[in-house]
Amino acid sequence: MNLRRGMLKSGVCTALFLLVGGTLAEPVSHPFFVCGWKSGGPALYDAGFTKRWQLDSPDELSDGWVLPDGGMVYSFSRRKEGIAGVVRLDRKKNIQWEYRVPQGHDNHSCQPLPHGGFLLGECGKDGLWMLEIDRRGKELKRVKVADAPKDIHHAFRAVRKTPQGTYLGTLMKGAGQLAGGHAYEWDASGKLLRTFPSGSFHAVRLANGNTLVSEGHGLEGRVLTEYAPDDSIVWALAEDDLKAAGLSVGMVCGFQRLPNGNTVVSNVAHGKKPLGLDGGEKPKAFEVNEAKEVVWKVPASTSPHNMGSIQVLDAQQDAFKGTVFR
Repeated sequence: MNLRRGMLKSGVCTALFLLVGGTLAEPVSHPFFVCGWKSGGPALYDAGFTKRWQLDSPDELSDGWVLPDGGMVYSFSRRKEGIAGVVRLDRKKNIQWEYRVPQGHDNHSCQPLPHGGFLLGECGKDGLWMLEIDRRGKELKRVKVADAPKDIHHAFRAVRKTPQGTYLGTLMKGAGQLAGGHAYEWDASGKLLRTFPSGSFHAVRLANGNTLVSEGHGLEGRVLTEYAPDDSIVWALAEDDLKAAGLSVGMVCGFQRLPNGNTVVSNVAHGKKPLGLDGGEKPKAFEVNEAKEVVWKVPASTSPHNMGSIQVLDAQQDAFKGTVFR
């Protein structure tokens, strides 16, 4: 019997059901954590889209994680004040510590690392730096990867350390000899190893060895591109796919590749003309399978704020072990 797919809407939840041999599968649902640009602050939602906790914040919080101990970490940037860094919360949501980059520098990252600390992408007038801090917020390692950016605030967003010990970062605008609109990879000493054909906001090394990059407002109709080691495109989410799904997408900042191969995608309202279907649905985030079919959506009514950084919390992954691919 062939698979037949149907959409069932109930309240604010849209779920995909698969009818196989007369057995109705469970709808897809997730508890999740969000922050990001104009997010209103880090927040936790249950699988029914009810907000269970939020820390109100006007800051730009581009990267955030729920940790295995139940605590959280998030980056913050106060552009007008020239203040940026990382905040670590314990499982009771109390602040354990705050790390700040030098005055006038910027940061939009806080990836958990196997040593228990975190990776920042420091943007300063003296260059771009991959900065590792320990579990207590003390500096461990600082690696210069590029000369001074043309625009400190629009250089790095999320940066990532790979299982191979290299660093990944995308440039929104150029820095030194490096052009904006590309993802780059450096070795542990800061030597440039690879320039990707594209990449605007975020790049992650996946378990299969490929690299998934977000294209921000889109590149050649794509909002996500998965590159093989030889730079060939092995998977992409493009405007035609969004149109087929009835979606309108503003800007893709964050994403998460799940163990089952599905991809959770942020949908940030930001300036330029949206991609996808004119007048289409604008969920805060959505999940697509490998065939680019939508299997889960966070309805627009869930929050008046953006959800640019999103982490699905039922994937049984450990952020410190590098098994959360976001």
